[in-house]
Amino acid sequence: MVKKILIIGTVLVVIGVVVIFAIPWGEYESNLEKTELDTEVVYDENEEITAPSIDEGAYSVSSKTSDGAEILFLTSGLKDTKGGFEEFTISFNVAEDFMSSELSVEIQTKSINTGNVMRDEHLLEEDFFYASEFPTIIYQANAIDFGDTSYIAKGSLTLNGTTKELDVPFLHKGGGEKDLIPFEAFEGTVIFDRTQYGQEESSGAGNEVTLNFYCELEKQ
Repeated sequence: MVKKILIIGTVLVVIGVVVIFAIPWGEYESNLEKTELDTEVVYDENEEITAPSIDEGAYSVSSKTSDGAEILFLTSGLKDTKGGFEEFTISFNVAEDFMSSELSVEIQTKSINTGNVMRDEHLLEEDFFYASEFPTIIYQANAIDFGDTSYIAKGSLTLNGTTKELDVPFLHKGGGEKDLIPFEAFEGTVIFDRTQYGQEESSGAGNEVTLNFYCELEKQ
């Protein structure tokens, strides 16, 4: 009898996960509004990456005060799950020696949005982001390297209470001015395995997460 109850319970959990990730309604919609750039950087794949032509100093953006930045994610499974985080801050302290620049990102875990409330609530539970225990996701880099086709932030990601080194490739897209405040635009993509940060494997969600970001960092 107990064995039968356990089997039934397991089946219900699997069905629940399948429903959460396979339901067709509720697609995430981006609210990003890119500002027209006054100067745009064009990269030549045949030339080496060099330090961007930007002033040293502090640059930052908060999702609370700007719609010129976004952090999106994608996982593959029974159905691709696309979403974003609605609350975050990004800070970039550009040093005279660009390789010594520091980048920090702080994301409020509970701000996850996949366009489906039921799926969001499930992702915030213990098997995934465990938001009640780990309310923030933090990335911190204390050095910048030059890759073949991009800059590379050399840092670490703290997710679900686990910290691991993670290199984040990114590009400088150019600069402009918004509401009389100068800004520099950056974008990048990084891929990592969420189970390496303590999240459970699931039949409905893939382990590999692709994170895409764009940000217009205002000069402070």
